[in-house]
Amino acid sequence: MVLFVWLTNDTVVPVGQARRALRTYAQTTGKTNRARRQENARRIVDQFAHPSATYQQRRTVQLLIEEGERTRKPDWEKLHSALTALCSPWRTASLPLLERGIGRPDMPLTVSDSIVIKVAAQQLTARLRAEQVREEDLLEARRVHRIDWAQYEAARSRQHPAGTTPRFFVAPEGMEARAREQVHAYTGTLAGMLGIIAQVATGAQVGRVPF
Repeated sequence: MVLFVWLTNDTVVPVGQARRALRTYAQTTGKTNRARRQENARRIVDQFAHPSATYQQRRTVQLLIEEGERTRKPDWEKLHSALTALCSPWRTASLPLLERGIGRPDMPLTVSDSIVIKVAAQQLTARLRAEQVREEDLLEARRVHRIDWAQYEAARSRQHPAGTTPRFFVAPEGMEARAREQVHAYTGTLAGMLGIIAQVATGAQVGRVPF
């Protein structure tokens, strides 16, 4: 909630306190109980699963995500393979797999995109735990986040194009969940501004990231 207030108000929380709150946030990120891990995994499976996906494909992804969150060391290679099969469960002989994306049809999020974002988030978390992000970068990311978030909230209220993944843009219920969502979005903006997402994406393209 401290971070949520800092993101939405300039006068209540100083940047130094926000930096310490981000360190605490980073230290606790991923520490969840079994029920929360199961719910997180089900949500991701529901987002990515193609209607033709089998129960076994759904179950495999569910267990991989739960185990990755429990150990905080996901097996990205196995998860990438299992998620791809869940999302695009069809193959044509002698032709490459046609990978399906989720979200808006004009801006699809692929399995690879999603994992790049997750790996980048892990790297950012390590920097935040060590307070290795400058205050000026935190403030600039907040400025950009506010613009992006306002546009995202406005887009939520509009009708999405045909083919958009159901419930992909639905707002979570409850103040705490809404606050968590906005803080999570801010860290994504921060990872992008620091060049972490681009670096991970480049590494994935040349095989340096394990998936």
